[in-house]
Amino acid sequence: MKCLITGAAGFVGFYLLKELKESYSDFLGIGIHPGPKIDDDIDLPRSYRSAICDIRNLEHVGELIQAFSPDTVFHLAAQPFVPRAVEDPGETLEINVQGTLNILESLRRLKKKIRFIYISSSDVYGNVPESFLPVDESAFTAPLNPYSASKACAEIYCLQYHRWDPDLEVVIARPFNHTGPRQSLNFVIPNFCEQVLTALKQSDLERKILVGDLSSTRDFLDVRDVVHAYRVLSEKGKPGEIYNICSGKEIVIQDILEQIIAASGEKIPVEIDPSRFRPAEMKRLVGNNSKLQKLGWEPKFALSDTIRDVYRWVSERV
Repeated sequence: MKCLITGAAGFVGFYLLKELKESYSDFLGIGIHPGPKIDDDIDLPRSYRSAICDIRNLEHVGELIQAFSPDTVFHLAAQPFVPRAVEDPGETLEINVQGTLNILESLRRLKKKIRFIYISSSDVYGNVPESFLPVDESAFTAPLNPYSASKACAEIYCLQYHRWDPDLEVVIARPFNHTGPRQSLNFVIPNFCEQVLTALKQSDLERKILVGDLSSTRDFLDVRDVVHAYRVLSEKGKPGEIYNICSGKEIVIQDILEQIIAASGEKIPVEIDPSRFRPAEMKRLVGNNSKLQKLGWEPKFALSDTIRDVYRWVSERV
């Protein structure tokens, strides 16, 4: 069995390779960066190899997929950062929608049964009315920014290709917020950790943390629980269906920041930074994971432990 992972060099790709190492005989990672290097410190599949490929290039994508002929595809590659999407919606559309179409079309041309796990996002839900929380997969999508709009659009194409060709067994994953060691400092928990650790090196007069809206709530998972869910969906997910990947627990962003500050053992002032507010922001989001749990999945990592792991990882690099 052959497994193709787009975006394998990214944060989630690293963990997904570790999760899948016993499930496939051959791995290929494609993306704009080389995949993780296999060495004595990283327990990755020995059969893993990578190829640099911009998924916006249909010809190159088609050549790689034709040559490798995968049995399962995990499509992680995307422009994932909301501020970047707001800054350049066209680029986000090209990567997240046109790139996905290029992969779908290349897979369809193989004319074989393929399991395709599309990694979407809980952002597609937008501002869900409180009476509909925790939100389940039947809720209407209402994107609030170019990133979530591109993900919702790509979902439609994925499902359309499945209806067009049932051998392309598309399963849509909608992961909610997730974190862990190795995540970019652009994202909320690593960013808070980095700011706290930097503040500890400053004088009392200079010491502060810049934040956006701390009153929002989110549903967080450890990245290791998320990639386990991806594997479960590849094995047991029903083609043509959508699955939330979430904890089912709601936490206020301010509570996360307070946990991180407490871990530092110091008191650090918090200052509101208007530039960190988004033009349209979800105030509350928590998901219903019962559909995924029926496939035998359940989270194993407590958020407090994950935050501790991220804090330790960032501390080694700041």
